[in-house]
Amino acid sequence: MSSADEGLTPESASRNLRHWLNVMNKQVYGSAAQRHGKSLSVIPVLEGDRDKRLHYHLAIDCPRDDLIEAFPAMIVTSWRKTLWGYGQTDVKPCDRGWLTYITKLRDKPDFGSSIDWLNCHTPH
Repeated sequence: MSSADEGLTPESASRNLRHWLNVMNKQVYGSAAQRHGKSLSVIPVLEGDRDKRLHYHLAIDCPRDDLIEAFPAMIVTSWRKTLWGYGQTDVKPCDRGWLTYITKLRDKPDFGSSIDWLNCHTPH
């Protein structure tokens, strides 16, 4: 277990995800991310407890057709550069099965707080 694992809490995981989303928003939207609040649509769900490492499952929308092929690699590359970026990163298309999986009750000590509302962004 690394020192990063020992300090991983829901709060530090959320901060790490927020940092990563800022990086991704800047890559995708450039200066419009900060100037105009442009951001990726994402629903982050935190899982894990004492027996299972904290980790996120995300439903994230690729916002531009010209990024569809490059977007998975952007996600993996930038996530692995974060403090809590873990070597196991899997990116695949979102479907009903994926949404059912990330909203399952198992592995969530408190289902009501498993959605990271601070980092959740849905289109207006």
